[in-house]
Amino acid sequence: MHIETQRLILRPWTLADAPYYETMSRDIGYNCFASPGVYLARDAADLIAKIQKRIEAYADHGISKFPIFRKTDGAFVGTCGADFFELDGQRELEMGYRLLLEHWEQGYATEAALAMRDYLFQKVGASALYGFAVRQNAGSIRVLEKIGFTYRQPIVYGDVVHQLYEARRRS
Repeated sequence: MHIETQRLILRPWTLADAPYYETMSRDIGYNCFASPGVYLARDAADLIAKIQKRIEAYADHGISKFPIFRKTDGAFVGTCGADFFELDGQRELEMGYRLLLEHWEQGYATEAALAMRDYLFQKVGASALYGFAVRQNAGSIRVLEKIGFTYRQPIVYGDVVHQLYEARRRS
């Protein structure tokens, strides 16, 4: 899997990406809407374990939260991809994106999410995708709406109320 957009490259994680994971684990923009410490790598072993989990998700299911790199200079921008979550007793695909603070408000989230949405529908074969964000994360909600997701309902995820959005594959 290798996705290229006009300005970005999304690809699977490798263990050589440890410096990128460490950067994102400490970036305020990447973590500001996450549960405290969820992405933090506490030591080298934890860092490798977190990357290995993403590598295995891709190997097992063709999905992960993939690293995003800017084409012009190879800068690490953030992540975009999918993971499983439970909704109404069913296993569903949640598509998400998180960017380092320095890359906010440049259109990268929309560009990456649009490419990921198409990958998940066309290559993975998903019939429905879900995205969710806390109400205060207006930027993330705006991205979901721009790429064709529609509001469904509030849900509780990680003990926090989120706004759930859905997109369906077109026939």
